[in-house]
Amino acid sequence: MHKDVMSVRSTTSAQQCAVKMTKERVGCLIVLEKREPVGIITERGFADLVKKGNFDCKKVTAQDFMTKPIISIDANASYEKAMRVFDKEEIKRMPVTDDGDVVGLLTLRNLVIHSKKSMNKLKRENSLLKRMSEQRGMTRE
Repeated sequence: MHKDVMSVRSTTSAQQCAVKMTKERVGCLIVLEKREPVGIITERGFADLVKKGNFDCKKVTAQDFMTKPIISIDANASYEKAMRVFDKEEIKRMPVTDDGDVVGLLTLRNLVIHSKKSMNKLKRENSLLKRMSEQRGMTRE
């Protein structure tokens, strides 16, 4: 997960949200109310807002175009549970919480990278076991 999570208040203007996302080079912002995550603003959310057209980016606030309710996952959840949530909810990002506080952001990319590392580790272990069995004459023929 990413530990540096960018957040805004629900009253933050769309313009301020766009500036923050651009400046921080992030694809989403977590919308907080009293430290609790209440929504998420994504690049797609901005695209949908612009598609509707005819709005004042200084008057439209995060609460007007954030995706809600927010789907989050507990910091102690397993990799498998995270995969199920991403699949079931058809999302790409979700905040990681610990006792209600946002402590990170998990993305599908994080899980893909984790999966690749796990697969490479399994391949190395399999290769080692194969070599060991061949040295001991334990091959299948």
